Amino acid sequence: MNRLYAALTTLFLFFQMAILSSQTLTFVGLNGSGWPRNLQVRGVLQGSIEKKNIAQQVELGYVRRENFSIRNPISGAAYYYQPLIGAFELSAFWKMSVNFEEFRFFGLIGPAISHGIEAEAFIVEESGHTYQAIIPWEKLGINRWELGAYAGMGIESITTKGVKIQIDFRYYFGLSDLLPGEASAYNEGALLGMGIGLPLGRRIAH
Repeated sequence: MNRLYAALTTLFLFFQMAILSSQTLTFVGLNGSGWPRNLQVRGVLQGSIEKKNIAQQVELGYVRRENFSIRNPISGAAYYYQPLIGAFELSAFWKMSVNFEEFRFFGLIGPAISHGIEAEAFIVEESGHTYQAIIPWEKLGINRWELGAYAGMGIESITTKGVKIQIDFRYYFGLSDLLPGEASAYNEGALLGMGIGLPLGRRIAH
């Protein structure tokens, strides 16, 4: 199932990039979002199909997710738990919107694929002493690649100079198991974010 989803995700991302390259209006910008102990900073490329309130959006950035279900043994101590995982992530979205005066309300959905690069976790020694530290990935015993999907909604506005300002709420669903053994663990969580986009195509007139 994970391999099938990986293949479909890859095809979808290439399809999104092809669509973006043909749009009449494109934006490039940054989007930052977070929730307690979760953080995301992304570069954004968005292409819009004018007059149809449909857009494709591709994002590449750094994400951090805390997982409360992982508890693994580790060399040099008894075990670690509750890792805060940092990863690079590529995601692609379909955005469907409704206009209301100068604002646009939208919903978004799309897949994501990420590659873990670091993790900070609570480490419990044999004596019972607990401390927090960054753990090298090879000691974690979890899968580095992760597949997932986002769904969310938000509001955006485009200024008279064509600059886009966006606020959104997203929920991430992890679709691939982080643990290679019999146990299972999936990432998930809510994110509240804000972004800004600068026009690459022609300017919009209200």
